[in-house]
Amino acid sequence: MRVLFVTAVLPSHYFVMAPFAWALRAAGHEVCVAAQPELVETVTRSGLPVVPVGGEVDFAARYRRRAAARPAAPDARPGDPKALFCTVADGMADDLVDFARQWRPDAVVWEPTTLAGPLAAAACGAVSLRYLWGPDIVGRGIGRDNLPPQFAELFARFGIDLDDMAEWWNIDACPDDVQVTGNTRRVPVRYVPYSNSQHVPDWFLRRSGRPRVCVTLGITMTEVAGGRSFFAPRVLDALAGLDVELVTAVVPAQRPLLTGVPEGVRVAEDGALHMLLPSCDLVIHHGGVGSMLTAALNGLPQLTITQMPDQSFYSAHLARTGASVHLTGDEADPGTLRAVVRRLLEDPSYREAADGIRRAMLSRPTPQQIVPEVERLVAAEQSRAPALASRTAPQGAAR
Repeated sequence: MRVLFVTAVLPSHYFVMAPFAWALRAAGHEVCVAAQPELVETVTRSGLPVVPVGGEVDFAARYRRRAAARPAAPDARPGDPKALFCTVADGMADDLVDFARQWRPDAVVWEPTTLAGPLAAAACGAVSLRYLWGPDIVGRGIGRDNLPPQFAELFARFGIDLDDMAEWWNIDACPDDVQVTGNTRRVPVRYVPYSNSQHVPDWFLRRSGRPRVCVTLGITMTEVAGGRSFFAPRVLDALAGLDVELVTAVVPAQRPLLTGVPEGVRVAEDGALHMLLPSCDLVIHHGGVGSMLTAALNGLPQLTITQMPDQSFYSAHLARTGASVHLTGDEADPGTLRAVVRRLLEDPSYREAADGIRRAMLSRPTPQQIVPEVERLVAAEQSRAPALASRTAPQGAAR
């Protein structure tokens, strides 16, 4: 089987798919990644072949302009970013479709914001597999019917009627209790943490005897939301007087923003978060899905402090499980931060809820274990559409 992965915009969105790409590769399937030029180095470092498609897009600047006028209230429904995703897809479309028609994959795997993925699948007759990395903010559980007119117009540009295409399948790495309702044609899979930050200081594994609290803002927060979104210094200042061990995990681009670090705070620069969190008791982060699911996989209570509508959406879905508390940036004053942290550490209900999510995540099949199911799914989809299968297989090629 030949599988094309398509990713755009943010490294963290690709990271969630990378373990599945390697599971397919380890099972003997051909794998290639198509990505915007900005992400080529990210994909290359994951060890998979990558082809650049489209031109460079300053997505972070466009995203900041879109989000600037929208409040991040705890129950807010985020503003509609899907038109922006369609614009990004349009810029990738010509190169991507040309490559897909030449390489002829059996399946195209794409993350929800990369709307050029299903176009490539339709254009080359491949099965379309959407890889969900968190609460379904784009489809909201109802698939392509929730997408703007630009999506159908993109298909029409290549002579494809969207109404003639089968609905895509969803490979879903988000825990059921956190996911939105309504997703169908779904293959649950265990979330496996991955990033290009793999440094592991020896102190990661050593406990001090006090509760360890990790403060992190992921890898792209400051790029997307700007330097003012970097709340780590004020959180560390607010918690410095508590009887806890404070650790903050940052990427190199964030390190210059981390000024006036209180005495005793450990700083992990470019460290592997999934190796640090097993030694922690609480995680404070920005509401990014990578941080959220990595903490959930370790059964940790979480405090999310959000400043972007999308992150408020994710955080609200996590908070309803009882495993976390969600604050907006404006609500996170020093007194509130100290009170919430004490509650999360002392009230066992948060740990119990978090442990429930962890057990549910571990009960799911791993990316390696779903490979046979995906093989059967792709074969079944092709058998129901013989024209699709004939368009996919290159002349004289054996799979």
